Amino acid sequence: MIENDLLRILTGGWVAQATSVAARIGLPDALSAGPSDAAALSRGLGVDSRALARLLRLLTAAGLLEENGEAYTLTEMGALLRRENLGPLAALYGSDYFMASWAALEHSVTTGEQAFTHVHGTPVFDYLAGRPDRSGEFHAGMAAGTLYFRRVPDVHDFTGARAVVDVGGGTGALLAEILRRAPHTRGVLFDVPDVIATAGRALEDVADRCHLVGGDMFASVPDGGDTYLLSRILHDWDDEQCATILGNLAKAMPPGAKLLVIERVVSADALLPAAFDLHMMVMTGGRERTLPELHAMLIRAGLTPASVTDLPLGMRLLTAVLETS
Repeated sequence: MIENDLLRILTGGWVAQATSVAARIGLPDALSAGPSDAAALSRGLGVDSRALARLLRLLTAAGLLEENGEAYTLTEMGALLRRENLGPLAALYGSDYFMASWAALEHSVTTGEQAFTHVHGTPVFDYLAGRPDRSGEFHAGMAAGTLYFRRVPDVHDFTGARAVVDVGGGTGALLAEILRRAPHTRGVLFDVPDVIATAGRALEDVADRCHLVGGDMFASVPDGGDTYLLSRILHDWDDEQCATILGNLAKAMPPGAKLLVIERVVSADALLPAAFDLHMMVMTGGRERTLPELHAMLIRAGLTPASVTDLPLGMRLLTAVLETS
């Protein structure tokens, strides 16, 4: 019935918060050892057994758990909520400062302003810079939301690349995946100094082929690469700021070098990009863009768009080339 469909939409936030709480208390990891009932789980997790039983019931109805008698097990989707998968992302999306920002969505829609800055009094990246615990949670969540990284070396051949520069590369997870698949390639991980200072764990097995550089992509980016990466960066910024980033990349790139851009691309019937577009409005003032908009930005920076390839989680890989003169 259409009324039920609407009510599922209206209560979707409750299901999302229940899922986030499950990740935050460690429920998916507790169930990784095998089936367990509510009483045993509550003892192991240190939570109220009757309240947990009610949470388990909703998660089962949502398709994250299966119930056999009194024992619960993870479904294939529920297993993705473990800490080594999407658990940190689920925890981040249910954090108090994320939720408080989304609660101010009406302010963004009414005024066009960032909800995050309206609520917290400062832009999100400035807010995180002064709170190491929140910054750690944020970057763990962002790193967890990178299942598509594993597919990037499948859809783009890096074996001929001499030097790959990952601009705004965070923890280095994407660069590590690429260097493992291209054993003769060297890498540069470039991000703000605070992030670079805590990066490197993901790169331990390829550390001899990777150089970590701190800096500001709005000022300059490292030169000397023949392949540059820009993964989930442009959506954080407005068009003018994106033009600055792409302009600095074009200055650093030698003729014939490639730029790989990974973003969600907005289209008329794509739910995930539309949802994340609204999320960018709430959190950063950035936006997800259509394919023509992304291509126009690349062309204005002097880059020639080439291929477009689908990736998991609603991502797409756009390639562009700095043409030889």
